[in-house]
Amino acid sequence: GWIMSHGNKVQVYCLQTSQPLATLGNSAGDFTCVNLKDSPPYLAVTGNKDRKVRVYDLRTSKEVISLYGHQLGVSSVQMDDWKIVSGGEEGLVCVWEQRMGTKLWEMHSRHPVRHLRFGAHTLVTANIPDEKCPRGASIMDDDLTAHRRHRGIIYVYDFSIDKSAPVLPICRSTYDEDVGYSYNIALSMPYDQIK
Repeated sequence: GWIMSHGNKVQVYCLQTSQPLATLGNSAGDFTCVNLKDSPPYLAVTGNKDRKVRVYDLRTSKEVISLYGHQLGVSSVQMDDWKIVSGGEEGLVCVWEQRMGTKLWEMHSRHPVRHLRFGAHTLVTANIPDEKCPRGASIMDDDLTAHRRHRGIIYVYDFSIDKSAPVLPICRSTYDEDVGYSYNIALSMPYDQIK
């Protein structure tokens, strides 16, 4: 399908017949992003200026999930069978568990999240500042390079488990061993108190 947004409503159309399939939304803020392509069948994920991420069932045009975790508007969304990833204008990236609606992970950056894409083990975000030509970045200025805080950045997060990495001794030690204590980790039951 294809999508057309009219402020606080999103219309989904069939590509073959050009007929409307669903009308989504009725929120206070305007929709800022929609992802239908990567979503599970009959579901669409949307982001809104009212700071919420919503999932709609296209068969009924009803909201099935509503998540609140951004301080400014939601600027980018994607979902798969079990998780939803959202990026906000404040630079926050959130990974949500779809069925429980709980936040699993978040990361903050200086600039708004303009694009995000995730796969099985990786997440890529593009954080682009609002100010495209900061003061001091003009060719007429003495300094031709923009300061780092004015540049956008691309982050790549790798969530794969490296099975070849050694396990820390603290994670596999028993109460009989005291070698784990040398890692300066505050344990709920420090080894030196066991008799």
